Amino acid sequence: MDRFEKNVLETIRREKLIPERAVVTVGFSGGADSVCLLSVLTALKRLFHLSLNAVHVNHGIRGAEADRDEEFCRVFCREREIPFTAVRVDVPAFVKETGMSMEEAARTLRYRALFQEADTAGKTAADKAARIAVAHHADDQAETVLLNLIRGTGLKGLSGMAYERDGIIRPLLDRDREEILSYLTEHGLPFVTDSTNLENDYARNRIRNVVLPELKKINERAAGHIVLAGSLCGEAEARLAEEAKTLLSEALISEEKEKNLILSRNLLKTIPQILRRYVIIEALRRLGVPLKDWGETHIRAAEEAVTAHTGCHTDLPGGVTTDNETHETIKIQRGMRHGKLHD
Repeated sequence: MDRFEKNVLETIRREKLIPERAVVTVGFSGGADSVCLLSVLTALKRLFHLSLNAVHVNHGIRGAEADRDEEFCRVFCREREIPFTAVRVDVPAFVKETGMSMEEAARTLRYRALFQEADTAGKTAADKAARIAVAHHADDQAETVLLNLIRGTGLKGLSGMAYERDGIIRPLLDRDREEILSYLTEHGLPFVTDSTNLENDYARNRIRNVVLPELKKINERAAGHIVLAGSLCGEAEARLAEEAKTLLSEALISEEKEKNLILSRNLLKTIPQILRRYVIIEALRRLGVPLKDWGETHIRAAEEAVTAHTGCHTDLPGGVTTDNETHETIKIQRGMRHGKLHD
């Protein structure tokens, strides 16, 4: 086991990413990062008694180049006796159907395929924990933090990607692109390059190919520093979210499950604004409200409703409403109404 593999092993153990005898489905594009991930996990396979399988998703958007990548992955896995599955999806058709961007549609279908294949692998290996491993690394994390910052986000967005969430693990998240390329060179490992990654049509590509290289000219450790800042934001986010759970319990006057909560305005007014916002977020989660359509503007509007005058009513995404029914209470209700803040 070389130094790089030991570093990844340390991350896996520290973050508890892979249990013993797990079934790990690796997202395998054939690019440098995924070749590195699959090779490292193969090296660690005996240590964890892993069942490994590689899944390649052909998005149907790069023609002959995509077919080349699929064949590369198939041969790579065959030569190393790694179980391999290729899945073909039609991203352009999905874009027409959903109105998503090409990038978002590709990501959605890719993860859908990975979950389906991981579910199949898990069922054929009874009683073994299933994980999906993807090859995001430190430079990807820096890109994510910057992208979220530019688009507008809170601490959660600045935290970047998690080492593990919903069974998806990122063992390379502490390693940077330069380390990965060095590992591939040292081990003589081939990989393919997706030509679209070199284009700057997508925001993430512009950050990767233009913004980060410029930042590294100012400080060669810029990406690492961005990742560290994101990690600190993640710690702050976790602490605030935990404290918000306690405060919500203290503020709760009555609850009708997944319909409405009545909270004490008097108590909410006494806590710092940032904590009040986290209490609102926790209340929405308690009501089962999907927060994917909620931006910072909506959270702020819900938080500001707490201190608004009695009788103030707010309509928010997902049919959520807030009502200051009395001087002392606010009702947060989940219904079917949409609209804007009004009195």
